[in-house]
Amino acid sequence: MKYGMGPGDIHSYLSAKVLGQSEVLRQISVSVYKHLNGIKWGNVLLIGNSGTGKTTIMNSMRQFYRSHKDLHRYQVMVVMNANTLLNEEGEVDLNRVFKGMEADVHRILGAKADAAAMKAYMENATVCFDEIDKVSSRISGKVNVPGIAIQQALLTILEGELIHVETTVIEGERRKRMRIPIDTSKMLFVCGGAFEELYDQVYSLVENRQDERELKTTSSWNDASGRLDEQIFFTLREYLKLSDLFTYGMVPQFISRFSAIGILDDLDEAALKHILLTADDSPYISAKAYFQTFGLGLTMTESALERIVSNARQNARIGARALRDVFNRIVTDIQFDPFSSEKMVQEGQQKSIRIDSELVDRYLAPA
Repeated sequence: MKYGMGPGDIHSYLSAKVLGQSEVLRQISVSVYKHLNGIKWGNVLLIGNSGTGKTTIMNSMRQFYRSHKDLHRYQVMVVMNANTLLNEEGEVDLNRVFKGMEADVHRILGAKADAAAMKAYMENATVCFDEIDKVSSRISGKVNVPGIAIQQALLTILEGELIHVETTVIEGERRKRMRIPIDTSKMLFVCGGAFEELYDQVYSLVENRQDERELKTTSSWNDASGRLDEQIFFTLREYLKLSDLFTYGMVPQFISRFSAIGILDDLDEAALKHILLTADDSPYISAKAYFQTFGLGLTMTESALERIVSNARQNARIGARALRDVFNRIVTDIQFDPFSSEKMVQEGQQKSIRIDSELVDRYLAPA
């Protein structure tokens, strides 16, 4: 075991940064472990609604590499939107991926970025493509030629090819452009997307018995109606097959390059509450820092917290982003002139802005 850490150690780190999604984090932890130990085929495809944590997972992986000095050689990481691989002429340009790696190597090594170091660091890079579902071969029932081209182009690096990349290296005190052979088989690839129509697609297949899959149901006695009520339980994780992704529009050869498919759960109210109160990018924590510049505190009643979280939960399709939308609507007016706010209160030795349920309801009420 290299570096004295196993998948469990990696999972412990990531779990402190990403709320919920334990099963997906276990898959990511195994993939990172494989990457660190030179084991091929650890690539992961992430499927989850917007706001469920795909980007947070990618950023947490970056933090993991950077927080361990002995993982210096693995710190090169590129996160980009899959559609940005198209250049102005509408052609796929994989050089954009390697330019991102090159920039990261120079950030890490500075004047020490010679040809050998550039090769070693780039070959151990982690590459993340977001919104991979937007490069489907079909969009709204129509053929998506650019999407097909991007998937086919990505196969080149996902399959572990030797690619000659033109990059800037440092020889002595001189900067020099040269072509370096890069073995992409050592890289770790993580792709993520919302795949918004996939849930309905799979549910329809199962509900209409178009293959061997059957909906699971359970019955319980309803005392009020005096009869058995039947409940249907459906989760994409339980029913998804690779063929569903092919039907969606992902090229079979492309999907076959992933050793794991991680399906993220929609965030429940407990997770959303924790995110709002503690996450590094929480709008509540950001607002507290803002009001502190005025010498003011910021508090939130439990009932206000419950209302904000409940409203965000109703917008499961955008997950944690709904928290930001709701909270920012509430505090925007107060931020302009906090001292004239009716929600200014004296709490001990400090004046504070108190967000209560009345304020939340005012902003959540229909126009």
